[in-house]
Amino acid sequence: MDDDDTRAVVSSVQAWPSARRRAVSLRVLEEAPLFDLEAASACNIVCSFCPRDEMARPERLMSPETFARVLAFLPDGAVVMFSGLGDALLNPRLEGFVAALTARAIASCVITNGLRLTPQRARALIDAGLREFQVSVHGLDAGSLAPIVTRGADPGRVARHLDALAGLRPPDVRVRVNFVETPENVASRELVRAWAEARGFRFFFRRLHTRGGTLTRRRPAEAVEGCGIFAAVTFVTVEGDILPCVNDVRSEGVLGNVADTTFERLRARKREVIEGGSWFAPCAGCNDDYRWIILANGAVDERRSTAPPAR
Repeated sequence: MDDDDTRAVVSSVQAWPSARRRAVSLRVLEEAPLFDLEAASACNIVCSFCPRDEMARPERLMSPETFARVLAFLPDGAVVMFSGLGDALLNPRLEGFVAALTARAIASCVITNGLRLTPQRARALIDAGLREFQVSVHGLDAGSLAPIVTRGADPGRVARHLDALAGLRPPDVRVRVNFVETPENVASRELVRAWAEARGFRFFFRRLHTRGGTLTRRRPAEAVEGCGIFAAVTFVTVEGDILPCVNDVRSEGVLGNVADTTFERLRARKREVIEGGSWFAPCAGCNDDYRWIILANGAVDERRSTAPPAR
């Protein structure tokens, strides 16, 4: 969707009666579960829209022991995105994590800044069963990236990695380029879109948002209750804690840990929140368009795009 379409969808869902938003949220909650799994809470770049200095948890890599607990927690039919508030490719065990998920017929995707997505790493992840790569590209040259990626940007390296990926990926492995639009890179959006599509990649556009109120609010925070992200996605931190979503960077709404709960108990807790309207502190300061777009669609596109092929 372009900017006008996004605004229209957001306004439409916000205008729904609260009962309709609750009903749709509850339907989304019962769909095949999608997980945002933080294989690394550390990152090798600094972005202006990433509130890492507000993060309550330490910067580290997910241990094999924590992943084993996650694997036991995950229900059948799940889809896992390796994302969180770090870059998953920093974790040298990622291929093993993907292979363990594949052995359980759990589809997986990795979201990365692309700096470590060498052809060798891409092949290893594909061989382990990864279904999709999502690469964050917020500009194509150092000049346009400078106000956004304030440390560690290397657009040439990322471009080389993605050119290699375009040539080596099998037809059933998808690649998506993610673009976060800020006031500084508006002019780059269509350039990045054309660059991605020329390589056979999908393009995903997202407007800058407040990350649960932890960033300076360049758009007003939304007062309307409801959230498709909370209904559709379960966020698990590098330490196994379950949070309302990745935007709860201060860990203000811990729902449990994969070591001491089950997915069915978690789903029941989410149902209580949706039905009772007992939202969390970060929700009050969140203006993420995606919370409304999921409700408008009644599903999350990632779940469809990373689904394993028919056998």
